[in-house]
Amino acid sequence: MNCVLSAGIICPLDHVRDLGVTLDSLLTMKQHTDTVARSCFYQMRQLRSVRRSLTFDALHTLVHALISSKVDYCNAVLYGAPAYAVRRLQAVQNATARLITGT
Repeated sequence: MNCVLSAGIICPLDHVRDLGVTLDSLLTMKQHTDTVARSCFYQMRQLRSVRRSLTFDALHTLVHALISSKVDYCNAVLYGAPAYAVRRLQAVQNATARLITGT
């Protein structure tokens, strides 16, 4: 929405971020899952470039610290979310498994 800020007027936003969870105005959680997936895929691209320099245990630890923790953080808010919103996070987990196994 276009809103001119002036004294006493509160402008509504399309989405807000609170405690690391992005909430949109319709509570579809699509904005949150897109944000988490984008961040995780970025971290995976970074890890993929150094994967051969790491041991399996080190790679597993880094994946858990950088990616799995982001997917798991506040996932209780996704209860009842539409399938299309959760599908993005499933794609992140599948890509993470492929990164660890090297397939």
